[in-house]
Amino acid sequence: MRDTLKRHAHQILLYLISGGASAVVEIGVYLLLLRWHVWYITASVAAFFLSYITAFALHKYIVFRKPEDFIKHLKRHLGVEGFNVLAGNALLFLLVEHTPIGEEWGKILTMGLGAAWNFVLFKFLVFV
Repeated sequence: MRDTLKRHAHQILLYLISGGASAVVEIGVYLLLLRWHVWYITASVAAFFLSYITAFALHKYIVFRKPEDFIKHLKRHLGVEGFNVLAGNALLFLLVEHTPIGEEWGKILTMGLGAAWNFVLFKFLVFV
């Protein structure tokens, strides 16, 4: 396990940096839309779409370095992210409506959980 982590450490670091950039876009747009009194689910979906472009480009060209097969990777990436946006917003709804966690912390929590499972999915399912 330790050798596997060492082999992929640089790629994991790049993934964290690119994910951080995408997360800044997503949370920034989300908070801005909340400030403009947009419903939190609508704000979440809109923020996702803007951060998606950032994430796909960084993952494809920087993290996994797969410049070929654009359409194949886009379809797979969009499939994973489509699932993520549905699952993440369902979880966000549950957290906001049924726990004392607010809209801001609920979004941060769902984004963190999504990032945790995405690396493995992107590495072994999308950018192969």
